[in-house]
Amino acid sequence: MLLFIQTLMAMSSCTSQPGPLTTQLHPGIYQVNNQYFYSEPVRTYLIELEDKLLLFDIPRYSEELKAVILDFEKPVFAILSHGSCGIADGSKWQETIGLKVYAHKADEDHPWIRMRPGVLFTSVPHFADNIEVIHTPGHSAGSICVLEKTSRSLFTGDTFYADATGNVRDFTQERQSDYENLEERIRSCYKLLDYDFENVYPFHYEVITGNAKNRLSVFLKDLESR
Repeated sequence: MLLFIQTLMAMSSCTSQPGPLTTQLHPGIYQVNNQYFYSEPVRTYLIELEDKLLLFDIPRYSEELKAVILDFEKPVFAILSHGSCGIADGSKWQETIGLKVYAHKADEDHPWIRMRPGVLFTSVPHFADNIEVIHTPGHSAGSICVLEKTSRSLFTGDTFYADATGNVRDFTQERQSDYENLEERIRSCYKLLDYDFENVYPFHYEVITGNAKNRLSVFLKDLESR
């Protein structure tokens, strides 16, 4: 399997994509590198579980990525971190590989959603013992994070992320959309301090590899002192 992925990575570097199709982050966990938002690269993720494949947010459709996904020979599921990650290509994945897409019901009418999820949930779904879905409203009412417990990796969507220095980017200084609730987003960040994570893998901006929980704690303490 790993050899196949490495081969596809090499092939993809010869296409219109500016880099490898996937990047391995941890055993069984890959970043998919073919998604752009207003011409800026963003991150979606692929997590191999014992009996299924889980996508955190939906990558752009391509035959190369489809081959990678199908080579796992496992049922494929996806969960949206928030409504704006429900890109139109999700419908293509649903049609071609039977992708089952989960999204929080609170984002059912998100203004950016471009597909129809197969499952709208209010109680968080269970995918595997090493996976925990966490409702983190704020960036949108239905925002969620996913914790992969073995690698202590938290997939955060747009709940929080890093800046170029590796510290938590101050999202309180960013323009707020109508569907966002800044106070609720901050409360969700405090909620995440109850979980054991070391790495943060977001949709936008930069990742944090190591000491991520402490960096979030420092950021929140800085907010308190203002």
